[in-house]
Amino acid sequence: MKLLSTIVAMLFFATSVQAKEVTLLMDWFPQGNQSVFWQAQFDTKFSADLKIKVKSGGPKINTAAAVASGQADFGLQGSDSVMQANSKGAGLVAIFANLNHVPYTLVFHPNQGIKSVKDLQGRRFAVKMGVTYWKWVKAQYGVTADEFPLKGDLGLFARTPTMFQQGYSLFLPARLAAKGVATEQITLESLGYRPYSTLFTTQKMIDENPELVAKVIKQLRKSFVKSLNNPKPTADFILSKSKKINRAIHMNAIDLMKKDFLPKDYSKLGCMTSARWEENANQLKQVNVIPADFDPKTSYDLSFLGNCE
Repeated sequence: MKLLSTIVAMLFFATSVQAKEVTLLMDWFPQGNQSVFWQAQFDTKFSADLKIKVKSGGPKINTAAAVASGQADFGLQGSDSVMQANSKGAGLVAIFANLNHVPYTLVFHPNQGIKSVKDLQGRRFAVKMGVTYWKWVKAQYGVTADEFPLKGDLGLFARTPTMFQQGYSLFLPARLAAKGVATEQITLESLGYRPYSTLFTTQKMIDENPELVAKVIKQLRKSFVKSLNNPKPTADFILSKSKKINRAIHMNAIDLMKKDFLPKDYSKLGCMTSARWEENANQLKQVNVIPADFDPKTSYDLSFLGNCE
């Protein structure tokens, strides 16, 4: 019996030491668009091969800097932010798209005569100062606004019918509706600005650990399907961490993701195209966010995703 216990202990130790733990740093506090990553953490908790540890982000977290410096193995951020970081030498590579486009939106009150983005001209705008997509909107559509720093004050928006506010289309309109505030919106995707929401790592990681990167993507695809087919486990976890989102808002976000942000064929989850990266790079060059000679091909790797056509 003692010999058997020793053998079991040795086998457990042998398998446990094989498990490689990787860290995935989110770009914000836990929310529905991160469900795939939290599900992957749940699914690999007792894995003898790969353990995925997810870390929450926040307003003071710079995922690009954290991954570039080795503080995290992978990070979540828009493809525009990845290219901007790489134009400064970060050496980041996007490997997986968790959303077909970042859900940037401009939210405003109804009955204000706003029919197009040009009708926002001169209005007060609560925005993250210096955000890239607004630079592009101003250049592309000739719109300017009275910008002031976004602080997440929904009460201010509710009290100010003439202002508009940036946010995520997955959450902000539903959060305001829950408070009895009717809204309309213009999404950045409808205006033609549609960077991917991507998981990225470093070129160094890809060069030194390609099999590990492939394992992470394979696990993410499995966990993504699981989280979409049964969203309750990730919903329970995310809602336990969030004070701003209720279950109805969370599930509405999941439904919107399925409808507008994810491929109908789940075998294509994570897929990206070179054409879309080139499109976004040209938009960034238009507003001098990246140099004119910047090559977007240095910022993504499609080889781990299989057939995405």
